[in-house]
Amino acid sequence: MAEEIQKKLQKELEIYNGLQKEYVKAAALKQQLDSQLSENKAVKEELILLKNDSEVYKLIGPVLVKQDLEEAKQNLCFFYFLLTFQRAV
Repeated sequence: MAEEIQKKLQKELEIYNGLQKEYVKAAALKQQLDSQLSENKAVKEELILLKNDSEVYKLIGPVLVKQDLEEAKQNLCFFYFLLTFQRAV
Protein backbone atom coordinates (compact mmCIF):
# COMPACT_ATOMS: atom_id res chain seq x y z
CA MET A 1 0.00 0.00 0.00
CA ALA A 2 2.82 2.42 0.83
CA GLU A 3 4.39 1.67 -2.54
CA GLU A 4 1.11 2.42 -4.28
CA ILE A 5 0.80 5.75 -2.47
CA GLN A 6 4.39 6.59 -3.35
CA LYS A 7 3.75 5.87 -7.05
CA LYS A 8 0.62 8.00 -7.01
CA LEU A 9 2.47 10.80 -5.25
CA GLN A 10 5.31 10.58 -7.78
CA LYS A 11 2.84 10.81 -10.65
CA GLU A 12 1.13 13.83 -9.09
CA LEU A 13 4.51 15.46 -8.56
CA GLU A 14 5.38 14.96 -12.24
CA ILE A 15 2.07 16.55 -13.25
CA TYR A 16 2.73 19.46 -10.90
CA ASN A 17 6.23 19.99 -12.29
CA GLY A 18 4.87 19.95 -15.84
CA LEU A 19 2.24 22.52 -14.94
CA GLN A 20 4.84 24.66 -13.23
CA LYS A 21 7.00 24.64 -16.39
CA GLU A 22 3.99 25.63 -18.49
CA TYR A 23 3.23 28.46 -16.08
CA VAL A 24 6.79 29.79 -16.30
CA LYS A 25 6.61 29.73 -20.11
CA ALA A 26 3.23 31.47 -20.10
CA ALA A 27 4.45 34.12 -17.66
CA ALA A 28 7.51 34.81 -19.82
CA LEU A 29 5.35 35.08 -22.93
CA LYS A 30 2.96 37.44 -21.15
CA GLN A 31 5.86 39.62 -20.05
CA GLN A 32 7.19 39.71 -23.62
CA LEU A 33 3.77 40.62 -25.00
CA ASP A 34 3.31 43.33 -22.36
CA SER A 35 6.68 44.78 -23.29
CA GLN A 36 5.83 44.75 -26.99
CA LEU A 37 2.45 46.34 -26.29
CA SER A 38 4.07 49.08 -24.26
CA GLU A 39 6.62 49.78 -26.98
CA ASN A 40 3.90 49.71 -29.63
CA LYS A 41 1.78 52.15 -27.65
CA ALA A 42 4.71 54.57 -27.33
CA VAL A 43 5.37 54.42 -31.08
CA LYS A 44 1.67 54.94 -31.78
CA GLU A 45 1.66 58.07 -29.62
CA GLU A 46 4.72 59.39 -31.45
CA LEU A 47 3.17 58.73 -34.86
CA ILE A 48 0.08 60.69 -33.85
CA LEU A 49 2.27 63.72 -33.15
CA LEU A 50 3.81 63.69 -36.63
CA LYS A 51 2.62 65.93 -39.43
CA ASN A 52 1.31 64.31 -42.60
CA ASP A 53 4.42 65.28 -44.57
CA SER A 54 6.82 63.79 -42.01
CA GLU A 55 9.21 61.09 -43.09
CA VAL A 56 9.01 57.76 -41.30
CA TYR A 57 11.54 54.95 -41.46
CA LYS A 58 11.15 51.31 -40.58
CA LEU A 59 14.04 49.22 -39.32
CA ILE A 60 14.34 46.04 -41.36
CA GLY A 61 17.35 44.10 -40.17
CA PRO A 62 20.27 46.54 -40.16
CA VAL A 63 18.64 48.87 -42.72
CA LEU A 64 16.27 51.82 -42.30
CA VAL A 65 13.66 51.82 -45.07
CA LYS A 66 11.46 54.82 -45.79
CA GLN A 67 7.79 54.11 -45.16
CA ASP A 68 4.61 56.03 -45.83
CA LEU A 69 3.21 57.56 -42.63
CA GLU A 70 -0.30 56.19 -43.19
CA GLU A 71 1.08 52.76 -43.96
CA ALA A 72 3.15 52.90 -40.77
CA LYS A 73 0.06 53.83 -38.75
CA GLN A 74 -1.98 51.01 -40.30
CA ASN A 75 0.78 48.47 -39.72
CA LEU A 76 1.15 49.62 -36.15
CA CYS A 77 -2.59 49.37 -35.49
CA PHE A 78 -2.70 45.88 -36.98
CA PHE A 79 0.32 44.76 -34.95
CA TYR A 80 -1.22 46.27 -31.80
CA PHE A 81 -4.43 44.34 -32.50
CA LEU A 82 -2.49 41.09 -32.90
CA LEU A 83 -0.55 41.64 -29.69
CA THR A 84 -3.72 42.46 -27.78
CA PHE A 85 -5.41 39.36 -29.16
CA GLN A 86 -2.45 37.12 -28.30
CA ARG A 87 -2.31 38.53 -24.81
CA ALA A 88 -6.01 37.84 -24.28
CA VAL A 89 -5.72 34.20 -25.34
